[in-house]
Amino acid sequence: MQWNEGTEGSTARARLHGDVAERPDVGGESDLRRRRTPGFPLFKLRGMDAQTHSDAAADPELTGQHGVQREPHATGPTTAAGARTAGGTRPDLTGGTRPDLAGGTLPDFSLGGTLTVGRLGFGTGGLVGPGYWGPRHADPARSLAVLRRAVDRGVTLIDTADNYGPDVAEELVARALHPYPDGLVIATKGGVVRTGPDVWHVAGRPEDLRAMCDASLRRLKTDTIDLYQLHRLDPDVPMAEQLGTLVELQQAGKIRHIGLDSIGAAELTRARELAPIASVQNRYNVLDRASEDVLELCERTGTAFLPWFPLGHGTLVGRPGGSGGPKGRSGASASASASASATDALTTIAAAHGATTGQIALAWLLHHSPALLPTPGTGSPDHLDENLAAERIALTEAELTWLDGLGTVAG
Repeated sequence: MQWNEGTEGSTARARLHGDVAERPDVGGESDLRRRRTPGFPLFKLRGMDAQTHSDAAADPELTGQHGVQREPHATGPTTAAGARTAGGTRPDLTGGTRPDLAGGTLPDFSLGGTLTVGRLGFGTGGLVGPGYWGPRHADPARSLAVLRRAVDRGVTLIDTADNYGPDVAEELVARALHPYPDGLVIATKGGVVRTGPDVWHVAGRPEDLRAMCDASLRRLKTDTIDLYQLHRLDPDVPMAEQLGTLVELQQAGKIRHIGLDSIGAAELTRARELAPIASVQNRYNVLDRASEDVLELCERTGTAFLPWFPLGHGTLVGRPGGSGGPKGRSGASASASASASATDALTTIAAAHGATTGQIALAWLLHHSPALLPTPGTGSPDHLDENLAAERIALTEAELTWLDGLGTVAG
């Protein structure tokens, strides 16, 4: 992480002395985030779990009642001969099975051994404004419609965070989906305080974590949070104190399962000695495999891995023959040869399936490991449908081998 200097340097330095920007008024409690916090280093956000889709067009308005099953995306992708499929069955919210239009069904994941979730969820970072500040849409009905449509389409895992907005995303989740249908798992995060657009600091003291959890419970209108994730480990607070606080909250019935965000394999191994860890969220996508060792550990231990930036912060969202191909690892500029190679692979495979490059990137994640649970986010219902259609793509062994060769494992 880096200091928030440059064009916002003077603002960041002012905030170091206790001046905190006012966030847009969207209701709810934000006393912890509004208080003065002198002495905390403020950082420029370089991606904190916002699984975004590059939404160029305005979202069309949606109609219909929440809970009505929608028809699958009419222009969904097709399968190919020699495809590798996962197999298994997936129960939907009504207790039946949801068919995979490619000919099989996508298997569920048992989160923490007690919560069954589908492997393609929905992240709420795309429902807030630039810099994760304020709402994305002036009319909240548009965001509420996207959330409801996600559940109508069979999504069973909603991933959010208290600092998205801040508070905005959690409040939208509650407004759209409460009372929550049986089988819907709500995951949120705490441990980070946002004081302005792209400006945040880690806050892992026990009293902070307890206050954040209680505030999330109120905003989400629930007695127990299904999955509560520590958004960052605080380097100034012993890991045992931070995880011990989460264990206490778990024992008090306020959270069901504990997750960690942006953690290394050695840290995860140590954390598992201190608390039952149900999930990890690290940056990971078809071009960025820096957390491959963490993924392997998750596979061995039955831990869910929720990859953030599954679409490379929008850089993997291109269409065959278009100009929106990938730009490199996790949104950064890559060498011309590497970028051309990635674009060639994704666009060629996408064309073979009648799909977009973003759908191929998501399909690769679902094929690559049974522990991966992508939660791509968007503020557009059309892009939501496009993302969810990715689970119907069955990639061939040759396609998977080609895509496997694109990633950077280290660095």
